Amino acid sequence: MKTDKLKYIFAFVFLLCAFLCGVNFKQWYTINHRLEKHISLIYSFSSNDGGYGNFEELLQQEFRKQGIEPVFDKFYLDCNHLSTKDEIESMRTYLEIVRNNEVDLILTVGDQSTFALLATRHQLLSSIPVVACNVHFPDEKLIGEYERSRVYVLRDTPDFKRNLDFITLLHPNVDMEIIYNVDLTILGHKSFDLFTRFIDRRNVQVLGYESAFSAQLQYKKLQEMIEYYNLKPAVARQRFKKEKLTISLCPFRYIKGTSLLVMMEKSRTDQGKQVFLLDKFDMMALPIVKAMNVPSFSCIREGFGEGTKIVGGYMATDEISARSAADFSVRLMNKEKMGMPKIRDLEKEYVLDWTYFSAHSSYHMKNVPKGVRIINYPLYDHYREELYLLVGVFVLAFILVLISLLRMRRHSRIARENMEMLEEAHKRLTLSTDGGRVSLWNIQGGDIIEFDENYTRLVGLEQRSFVRMDFLKYAHADDVPLLNSLYETLHQSTDMQVQRVRFCFGEKKDDYRWYELRCRSLKDAKGKIMLAGIMQDVQEQVEREEQLILAKRIAEKAELKQSFLNNMSHEIRTPLNAIVGFTNLLVGEGADEIEPEEREAMLELINRNNELLLKLINDVVEISRLDSGNMNFEIKEWNMVEIVKEIYMTYQSLIQPSLHFRLELDEKASLPVNIDRLRFSQVIFNFLNNANKFTRNGAITLGCKADKNHNQISIYVEDTGKGIEEKELMMIFDRFYKADEFEQGSGLGLSICKVIIERLVGRIEVQSEVGRGSCFTVILSLANPV
Repeated sequence: MKTDKLKYIFAFVFLLCAFLCGVNFKQWYTINHRLEKHISLIYSFSSNDGGYGNFEELLQQEFRKQGIEPVFDKFYLDCNHLSTKDEIESMRTYLEIVRNNEVDLILTVGDQSTFALLATRHQLLSSIPVVACNVHFPDEKLIGEYERSRVYVLRDTPDFKRNLDFITLLHPNVDMEIIYNVDLTILGHKSFDLFTRFIDRRNVQVLGYESAFSAQLQYKKLQEMIEYYNLKPAVARQRFKKEKLTISLCPFRYIKGTSLLVMMEKSRTDQGKQVFLLDKFDMMALPIVKAMNVPSFSCIREGFGEGTKIVGGYMATDEISARSAADFSVRLMNKEKMGMPKIRDLEKEYVLDWTYFSAHSSYHMKNVPKGVRIINYPLYDHYREELYLLVGVFVLAFILVLISLLRMRRHSRIARENMEMLEEAHKRLTLSTDGGRVSLWNIQGGDIIEFDENYTRLVGLEQRSFVRMDFLKYAHADDVPLLNSLYETLHQSTDMQVQRVRFCFGEKKDDYRWYELRCRSLKDAKGKIMLAGIMQDVQEQVEREEQLILAKRIAEKAELKQSFLNNMSHEIRTPLNAIVGFTNLLVGEGADEIEPEEREAMLELINRNNELLLKLINDVVEISRLDSGNMNFEIKEWNMVEIVKEIYMTYQSLIQPSLHFRLELDEKASLPVNIDRLRFSQVIFNFLNNANKFTRNGAITLGCKADKNHNQISIYVEDTGKGIEEKELMMIFDRFYKADEFEQGSGLGLSICKVIIERLVGRIEVQSEVGRGSCFTVILSLANPV
């Protein structure tokens, strides 16, 4: 099976190598075995006019890629200095020369050379394939005459719409003036006719007045063109101003130089941002464009990238034109069937020349749409953001590496120090375990407990390895569940666990001693859980703690007794002094001189202090009974809604007239609780008495609400009184504690309330804020889920 897999792998690698070798061989063979082909390359302009760019060099490269070594026989028609008739005669003369030479293909570049070649109707054209490249406006009627010949035209019609959109995208939110060069030639008429299809004639203006033209005939022709295309209003609006886009028609070729500069400058002042849009390679218009230092865009490839300051445009570039021309020519020379149509459109692309794009401060890369190819783009400008990002990443990486090295150095130093500390701690631990009553133990790989050699000295047993269940027989019966729970907890948590248990390792069965287990769960190198810890004899410590606890209880009882006597003597003395003092006044020698009103007031004070003294005695007796457990509670099931409502009705008459007494209760609800009704009512009455005493203005609210999620009920008394300071909230339930010593009361009310509620298996919660009031809440469990 393994051998078969190796065979398949070897076969796959062999086939892959064979494929790569075949591809490389084909490329090598194509490069080193090129076929030489003679190609007549005919240009429309003279060799000095320019506009050819890298077309010829790129064309040669494309031919070579397809295994053709081209030998160019170049001919320049020089159409700028010849009439149409002379162009045709010059071309006919050239074809007669070509007839005597071996030519495999005729390749024309431009409209004029193509028209002149086809217009000769030379018989040579029926035998030699012809490819016409970058023809802007091909003569379809003339081309139709060569239907049976291998004559094909690659059309490069200016795409005005996409160029106008492209210019607008590069100038967002800017008032634009696009200047278009009007040419009165035949090709100029065709181009202008196409241009007018994509513009709004309401945004068109014509630059040029009669005296600015070099010849009267040219001005007349321009007027006829304006009338033909219904642009008369544009002449009248020469100085109008549009908000967004303005198209200015300017016949560069026919206007005097000084007049043209004046018009351009005036238009720039009126319109703001100016842009030239070129649709032909005009040797007279280009110098004007350069002189005005106005950005220029082109619909054609001629002049782009040749130092003519053309910023860019949507065009069939040199690369596209050369590739298409070479591909078409090779197929024709290989006698492939091309079929129809005779006229085929060249592909186009959006391009910018960075040299002139960056020279204008109004242009920004953020406005350049995606898919635009930029030539002469320096590496720094092209990848500026990436370089900044790379530098930032490098700096960040350097900082991170530096921080990492510093941290590593710090960690290494800390590790060294920790190792030294561990070694020192190990020495001390060894001394402690050897000299103290401590033994180390662990449980690993099952239920076997193993102790170190100190175990024998600690408990007196020679055996140091036990099964866990066998070891439990030494533990006190009450502590066995604690050990089992500790064992389960250690398997669920990695936290340190501490547990005190009693063991008996001696011969006497009841001679138990206290030991403390400190342990935690760990993982060994294999990832298995192990338990480890120490076992220490703490019998003497436990005995000392019990002695301290006993001493503390005795001290607390003595202190409580002394505190009780002090408080009682103070609380009893105050009302007794008032009673004795006023009684002496009423029965003394001057008793007859006391006014009846004063006598009545004194008797009222004596009665009030009698009541206060009686309440104090009752509170002391009650809390004594609660502490001793002699007070009986009659627990029954009651409806809390009825109890709270009854308390509210009873206490309404006792509320101060200046206060509002509110009840917050769902009277239709049934909230059963198991309580002593009398004792519970006593607690709530105590809360209401305190609220009524310490609240001057506002309201007192008695309420009841159920918490269904926790099966609890809350009964609360809320007031708008003076409130309690936060530091006193923990002391208000202490016996004899009073926030204000001058207020009447024993200071036992809240203590009694707390004990009663705890006996009812509930709790009291307090929220208070000074100046805003307090809320005392009793929380009890419901007898049945609601």
